[in-house]
Amino acid sequence: MTPSSRFSFAALLVLEVSSLCLTAHPQSPQVVQLGGRSVVMRSVKADDMSPAPGMPGALTLSAVSTRLEKESDLYSALQANGIVPDAEAFCLVYDLNPSLNDLKHLTAAGSIQVPTVSGGPELSGKIGKDYLVALTIDPEIHDQLNQRVDDLRELAARFAKLAPDRFESPAVSQKAQQNVAELAKWYAQIKKSYLRRTEPPLRRQTLVQLNNEAVTLNSLLNREMATNQQVSRSDEDQMDAIHQDLETEIQKYGQVLANQAPAAEPLYKIVINIKGGNPQTIDGLRVYYTFNGTYQDPPISPPVTSFPFGQLGSGKFEMLPVKNYKIWAALDGDPGHPLTPPLAVKVSPLGGAEQAFDISLAKGSR
Repeated sequence: MTPSSRFSFAALLVLEVSSLCLTAHPQSPQVVQLGGRSVVMRSVKADDMSPAPGMPGALTLSAVSTRLEKESDLYSALQANGIVPDAEAFCLVYDLNPSLNDLKHLTAAGSIQVPTVSGGPELSGKIGKDYLVALTIDPEIHDQLNQRVDDLRELAARFAKLAPDRFESPAVSQKAQQNVAELAKWYAQIKKSYLRRTEPPLRRQTLVQLNNEAVTLNSLLNREMATNQQVSRSDEDQMDAIHQDLETEIQKYGQVLANQAPAAEPLYKIVINIKGGNPQTIDGLRVYYTFNGTYQDPPISPPVTSFPFGQLGSGKFEMLPVKNYKIWAALDGDPGHPLTPPLAVKVSPLGGAEQAFDISLAKGSR
């Protein structure tokens, strides 16, 4: 059996057993940074993917330039580099090569950066032959998310039992409770895919979104459980926004089951123009964004986790994946006090590689 056929993507489902073994028999994993991601390395035996906690010597994870002509070559290259060629490894490949969105386009991409593992003299000739390394990307965020998924399951069950008179109308009650039930189901699927190592390659922004929106949703549900008052319209709207966001994300979880490597989340150049003020004032402002489901107005009570554009002023851009965002401008370092009304921005593949949006300074800020 050739390396590439041995690790066809459909066959990687058997790693579910191995990943559960890794959880049941914890090693002393090594944590490194590569491609802007936190990466945990766990050694396994190459013949059966069982844990190899006694693997001698320390490991080093790096990236090497590799020329590949077709998709299947990557499986062989990863294995030769000592890495289990599963969804987590593909995630890192995409982060090391931001312009590569699909492994089918390897021919056009030419040489790409591929992760590789190396060790000391005691491991010479053994990595890639006797031992492989299973990578886990951003494990700390995944661990937080998994705990919040468990909490959501309990909260959703309690929310489903709220009487219809806690809502504005029976129709509102049905929609809100159905949304929360679906969210709990989707989040459970996301956790299951992660534990089975079959989740799609997620950009860090998406993983942060999933975690932050789970925090927001659980906070909303906890607040409603702590009172006998009618569920507020603002809470219903925010639950609906989170539902819309997750409905987009959960569609990505079907592609990893096909007999092919999954594509990455494409990134789009999002340009934000700040209008209506003194140019010198605008030059000192920074654009901030967050996910639509986590935004609250004002974004300081409670504080909303936001993300800054890399440069000050108007006409600057960030590379963002398809999502629903809220975007605004504020003084640098003070995102909690917007100087522009927050703009709802839907990044869509239909908008093209570069998408521009305008925000305007409030009258009192000019």
